[in-house]
Amino acid sequence: MIHVLLNLSNFDEPWAYGSMENFLNPSSKVLIVPLSYSEGWITDGIEWKEKYGKGTDGYEEIVRPFRSFGIKDRSIKWINYYEDDETSARRKIQEADVLFFTGGYPDWMLQRLYDLGIKEDVQNFDGVMMGASAGAMIQLDEFHLTPQEDYEYQYYEGLALIGGFDVEVHYEEDLSHIEAIIRTIEDTGKPVIAMPNESGVIIDGQSFELLGGAFVLGTNELDELYEAYDALKYEYTGY
Repeated sequence: MIHVLLNLSNFDEPWAYGSMENFLNPSSKVLIVPLSYSEGWITDGIEWKEKYGKGTDGYEEIVRPFRSFGIKDRSIKWINYYEDDETSARRKIQEADVLFFTGGYPDWMLQRLYDLGIKEDVQNFDGVMMGASAGAMIQLDEFHLTPQEDYEYQYYEGLALIGGFDVEVHYEEDLSHIEAIIRTIEDTGKPVIAMPNESGVIIDGQSFELLGGAFVLGTNELDELYEAYDALKYEYTGY
């Protein structure tokens, strides 16, 4: 399996295109797996179609970059949580060359994989697995969530498809991201890949390619991280 970790659906931009065209081509069959929304965002099939139905902004945002690789809309299928059951979802996975997991809430995504009964099918998939933000994190054995409106800092178990590192999605050089990276390195001893929005990672067996502005931070960089954190804290607070 090839793993592609992203922040957004922007992998057709110059920083990623040359690498992605090794895996995406006009014959690719893509399956979009949009299971990462909260109940406050989508509550039924009608709202799902308003968000992801053909012609909507959500549809175009996700499909547009695949078209850049010559993939036609007819070759892009979707799992619809309100219409698909285990049988139909499993069949779609078996027919796909590429799975794309959308961003949002990783805990909701994992729960819906359980609900549909397709967690093991995803884990046994032998193709290209792509994910944006939450869709990147769930591919790991374990991942952290940086504090934000809906989450405190915490760790989650993922699909355990890849491991030995963590990711900091939507990375910006600010207090919350730097503090989260420091805590993750100190808690787990694992390196953290910092991923600004125009960046990503491709893992193909033992091959590991950083895309765009992605970079790795580990125990050797802790002193620099502390210095950066203190400088930012002083800039914001004067202390």
